[in-house]
Amino acid sequence: MPSKQKTIKNKVKFIGKGIHSGQVSSVIICPSPADSGIYFRRTDLKSNSNKAIKALHANVSSTYYCTELSNDEQISILTVEHLLAALFGLNIDNAEILIDGPEVPILDGSSKIFLDGLKDTGTIEQNKTKKFINITKPIRVSNNSSYASFMPHDSLFIDAQIDFSHECIGVQRMETLMDHDVFQSQIASSRTFGFLEHAEKLKSMGYGLGVNLSNTIVLTEKHIMNGDGLQYNDEFVRHKILDICGDLKLANFDIIGKYTSVYGGHHLNFLALQKLFENIDCWELTELDDDDKNTSNTKENIQQKLVNL
Repeated sequence: MPSKQKTIKNKVKFIGKGIHSGQVSSVIICPSPADSGIYFRRTDLKSNSNKAIKALHANVSSTYYCTELSNDEQISILTVEHLLAALFGLNIDNAEILIDGPEVPILDGSSKIFLDGLKDTGTIEQNKTKKFINITKPIRVSNNSSYASFMPHDSLFIDAQIDFSHECIGVQRMETLMDHDVFQSQIASSRTFGFLEHAEKLKSMGYGLGVNLSNTIVLTEKHIMNGDGLQYNDEFVRHKILDICGDLKLANFDIIGKYTSVYGGHHLNFLALQKLFENIDCWELTELDDDDKNTSNTKENIQQKLVNL
């Protein structure tokens, strides 16, 4: 488990269409100092309204079909989860993300293109110790028929289950130790999916305006429209895990614990993080010293760090 924070070596740029807005935008990911975290900046807006949008659970303003972040000036950015998942997959703690539109491009519907571009530019260690949220007591949250929980574990372990009444999906479950190698090899390329029958309703609400078969697995009543089929038989639950990795990045610190999601999505992930930060007696903020030994912060220090997020 890495003990030092990381950022990227050089800027890297991506251009593409937003899956919901349908607008083309460019994203430039830049190196950022230690302890700065991940944050977005809208370059299409006037400089006096160009305050950063920090990638924190407290800044989640909507979870309707994607994760949307907003700052206190009501400047928003849509569909951050796939890019955040790629940053998770490369263990990047600090980055400034410049974007000239309202939504992160969907690209191929997964994290793969983001991941490959970030790998090509490389990462560098920074002279600051990395901190972790270490789960010490169970935390559970429910939302109608779905629920999520955090449990103590010696690493990040994800258990995700979905159930869709479609013969190409049905019940799917994946349990995995979620380290950065597993994310890159088994999760990063899994694509987002949607149902053709919902398309017109979504478009009437201003969502799904950029959907096509190159960025989404589209399901008809009984079949998959994509000619190239699926990459995995369980690609649907793998993509749910990709979304979980992106949403959990909003904790600002990597999590050591087991995360279970049953019939969940972005909203459930947000509720789980909200419950996590409401219950600071159920976890410790820890760091790894040079001998890879965990050292815990006091409760007073934890509270102060949360105030400073």
